[in-house]
Amino acid sequence: MTDAPFMSTFVALALIPVAFLFTHAYVSGRRHLAHHTLTGTIGVVWDLGLSIFYMLYRLFGGHVEGSSLEVEGALIAYFAVHGIIAIVVIGLEISMLVTGLAQMRRKKDIGLHRKLSTPLYILWFAAFVSGEAVYIGYYILG
Repeated sequence: MTDAPFMSTFVALALIPVAFLFTHAYVSGRRHLAHHTLTGTIGVVWDLGLSIFYMLYRLFGGHVEGSSLEVEGALIAYFAVHGIIAIVVIGLEISMLVTGLAQMRRKKDIGLHRKLSTPLYILWFAAFVSGEAVYIGYYILG
C-alpha cells in the first residue's frame, strides 16, 4: 500500500457526500418531491468549490506530495479524459445553477434544467467512480 497524499485523500473523501446529495436531488427532482432544490444546490456548490479549488491548487504548482504514482501510458489517457469530463461537469453544474435560479424567480419550469440533469448526473458519477477507483487502486490496494 502506497501512502496517499493528503490532498488526494481530502478530495476523495469530500466527494462522497456529494454523491448522496446528487442522487437525492436527481431522484427527488424526477419524482417532483420536496427538497431536491436544497440538496441539488448544496451538492453543486460543494462540488464546484472542491473541483475549482483542486484545479487551481494543481495549476498554481500544488503538488500531490508523497505520491509515488507513476503517471504514464494508460494513466495519462485516463487523466486526460477525466480532466475533460470534469470541465464539462463544471459547465453543466453552472448551467444547472443558472437555470434553477431562473426557475425559482419565474416560478415555472425551464425545460433545459430538467434536460441537463441527466447528463450532469451520469457524467459526474462517471468521473466520481473512476476517480475513486484510481484512488483505491493505487493508494489502498496498490
